[in-house]
Amino acid sequence: MRMLWAGILGLAGLLALGAAPATAGKADDTLRIAVVDWWSTLDPYQFPLDEAGVFYRGVYETLIRYDERAHKLVPRLAKAWRQVDDKTVEFTLRDDVTFHNGDHFDADDVVDTFRYLIDPNTKLRFKDVFTWIDKVEKLDQYKVRITAKAPFATELTGFGYRFYIYDSKVLNKLENKADYGRLGAIATGPYKVVSLDQQKMVLARFDDYYDKGRRAPVKNIVVTPIPDRQTQVAQFVTGNIDLLRNPTADLAREIAKDPNSRVTPMHNGLLMYITLDAAGRSDNKVMTDQRVRKAFMEAIDRQELAKTVIPGGQIAQLLDGICVPADVGCVSSTKPPAYDPEDAKKLLAAAGYQDGVDLEFDVHEPLTEIGQAIAGQLRKVGIRASVRSLPLTLYVRLRGEGKLTAFLGFYPTNAQPDMDNILDLFFDGNRDYWGADPVIKEAQKLGAMEQDIEKRGDIYKRAIDQVNNKNYILPVADLPMVFIHTKDVAVRENPLTPINTDVNDFRWAP
Repeated sequence: MRMLWAGILGLAGLLALGAAPATAGKADDTLRIAVVDWWSTLDPYQFPLDEAGVFYRGVYETLIRYDERAHKLVPRLAKAWRQVDDKTVEFTLRDDVTFHNGDHFDADDVVDTFRYLIDPNTKLRFKDVFTWIDKVEKLDQYKVRITAKAPFATELTGFGYRFYIYDSKVLNKLENKADYGRLGAIATGPYKVVSLDQQKMVLARFDDYYDKGRRAPVKNIVVTPIPDRQTQVAQFVTGNIDLLRNPTADLAREIAKDPNSRVTPMHNGLLMYITLDAAGRSDNKVMTDQRVRKAFMEAIDRQELAKTVIPGGQIAQLLDGICVPADVGCVSSTKPPAYDPEDAKKLLAAAGYQDGVDLEFDVHEPLTEIGQAIAGQLRKVGIRASVRSLPLTLYVRLRGEGKLTAFLGFYPTNAQPDMDNILDLFFDGNRDYWGADPVIKEAQKLGAMEQDIEKRGDIYKRAIDQVNNKNYILPVADLPMVFIHTKDVAVRENPLTPINTDVNDFRWAP
């Protein structure tokens, strides 16, 4: 195995690491996982980002869940619910749930969690996904009533994707409630947090978990931050890591050759897209001309990207709009421009750019290899794109300042797979690089009020088609989540969703 990896990592570097013996693994029921983006708090509200979500979804729980396979809501901490009117939902809670610290779960935990989220003094990264709640009432020990400010189409699914329940006794004792996920992360899920610091996070099976059918499949999980991909692979090779994710396409192909390793691609609801500054917010105004935007898109061969540089590209879907098929309301009657480099050249010439154009192509850091491949395709039609790789924090700042002309990124639609959520992402606040398009804004407004799913699809189709027709955003593909793991590890499909994987889906191979 070591000789196979010598060509990838460099033999000298690999030997320098030494063949450290594995100190855990299947033998002692401890799964070791490497991640890139570390978190100082495991908290779905303070740090609701992609890699952390894999783990907090196995620790925290919601009142209900949306079963994307069966297309229905299913109970979790609430065993029943009823729609009182078009703004009010009443939940009947389970009476057999305990938190990881032994506290008993009841209505106080729901009420205090919701009130914390909607409190104007509570500062959250995505505060606006909670502020539609008007009030929360405790009816008795196991019954609560939640009222929205106005009729809201995604009210119930929002409860299933966004509102994770805290232990009110722990929450209320904290002077700084933002410390909840840093000082214990007490919740009700199949895994509990044993420890969390800058070196590692340790999870353990919660033996008193109420749902025996969802019992944690692995006894202990050790998660280690290793930002450098090459170092991650080196640790995997030397037996110190059992599972990591998101290798490059070339690396995944090499790993697949090793008999002791496995590569598992999974659909994960990740929408990979390119934004173009149609509104002219950035210094470079070239994308205000639709002909240039269309030329940009026609220069990109998405099929070739899937074959060569998109990890897990063999299952990647080339999307027809700014959503993945599992998202509620993902309906379109149009498609993005097809690959046509010759027409791209003609469009540039017609726009007055016979000699081509120069621009900075900003790329979210994990997509750097894909961005470089796209830049190579663009150069062939005369779009001289200079790739700038950005970490997430820098991208967020530059995006808000209106500094991006063209940007490759991805968004986990699985956070709440609904077009209401996706349109809010792209077309609200400082993310809107398309000038508050009235067709899209109307679809946002109408779709947010319509509760019939089929009718919502008809509404959102207008917005998705407008994005395609105006060449605002290129939906490159869904970005599969690719897991590298030892032959002792298996990654299963999540029973509730075809576009999500969490820590409860990792288990030992038979």
